[in-house]
Amino acid sequence: MLAANRSREAFVEVHVRSARLTDLDAAVRLLAVGDDEPESARQDGADYLRNLLFVPSATVIVAEVERRVVGMGVLSIRPSVRSGPFVGVIDELGVARAPALDAADGRRAFDDIVEHLATSARNKGCTRLEVSEPLASAEPSLWKRHRFASRGRTLSRPLG
Repeated sequence: MLAANRSREAFVEVHVRSARLTDLDAAVRLLAVGDDEPESARQDGADYLRNLLFVPSATVIVAEVERRVVGMGVLSIRPSVRSGPFVGVIDELGVARAPALDAADGRRAFDDIVEHLATSARNKGCTRLEVSEPLASAEPSLWKRHRFASRGRTLSRPLG
């Protein structure tokens, strides 16, 4: 009886997985929200993402809610002399805004994407994970929550 009287918080399950070719148009539209780029630039973005799906040193993932793409992230791996053999770099990360997701679900999708990319970087032998501009200046509190700290013009966190 008591449980029936409690207000239930709506919970949206966010599923993060590797991107497929069929996800790319939705991912590019998601990243282009608020951009004034012409359609040809968006098509170039889709072509770049399409190529990255087949590059072993890159990871392209999407976040889904009810089989709809609501977020995406791109990780690239680069060699590094200072930080160890490899560093993972989050090149793109985008999450849908309202009305597709409310603020709490958007934060959960962001968190799940970042952690999925961190795991992928760790699995590929990276010792650090970095975020460069313009992503580094977007929502600093979200990055700080994931243990990223400023290192010059990038945000970085150790993996391990």
